[in-house]
Amino acid sequence: MIERLFISGFGAVFVVVGLLLVNKGRTQRAQSKRIAETETTPIREIRPGTVEIKGVSRSIEGESLLNSPITRTESLATYVEVEEYESSGDGGGSWNTKYADTTAVPFLVDDGTGEVQVELASDGHLNVETTQTKVGAGDEPPEMITRFLDREGAIDHASRGSIGPLSYGDRRRYSEGVIEPGEEIYVLGTAREERAGWGERDYVIDEPTQSGDFILSDKSERELISEGKRAGLVYFAFGGISTLVGLAVAVGPWVAG
Repeated sequence: MIERLFISGFGAVFVVVGLLLVNKGRTQRAQSKRIAETETTPIREIRPGTVEIKGVSRSIEGESLLNSPITRTESLATYVEVEEYESSGDGGGSWNTKYADTTAVPFLVDDGTGEVQVELASDGHLNVETTQTKVGAGDEPPEMITRFLDREGAIDHASRGSIGPLSYGDRRRYSEGVIEPGEEIYVLGTAREERAGWGERDYVIDEPTQSGDFILSDKSERELISEGKRAGLVYFAFGGISTLVGLAVAVGPWVAG
């Protein structure tokens, strides 16, 4: 009996993980659908509420720019992620995030009909094209990676060493994405009215929609929709397999008995 309960409990873990993955896939697909169904609003026609805008990013006069974490590129928004390969002990392994950070300053978006201020919401999503630098086990990282690690106290240098001709240490991937002034960008969020000059109205986009979406990206709308659909299918597939395997493991001992 105890053995059956143990096996069933092990299978239940797979079921829970599978259902979580399926739900993640559903969320991704639903967001992709909302992006597709939301019409782009000309900035001059913005009113309070959900808006989708496309235009060119501009810095605000007097607002300092950011220096991106790794390449030190002057930017309006930055994303950095450090992943480390962790072996499973049976010849496999996976990449796990050791550090990630998103930073942005207020900036303007200009679509030719007007300008609107955008501020990345605290729970907003910065979806940007990234460049990746891989550092193998025991390898000397590029100078820009070394300088980044020296500046960033939240993540240590990778361990490395050698025994004779053999090198050992951590395998890492360093990814960085930025939004620079002058880039074509996409924004989905909620616009709110701000007090401007006498008799004038101004708007700022800095909150998620009622559905919880706040997307700031240098990708096209078509790319974002396709990306969401693909991710949703992957989560559905892995979630479905995990759920079926878990159910088989959980029910198997009782059926066989």
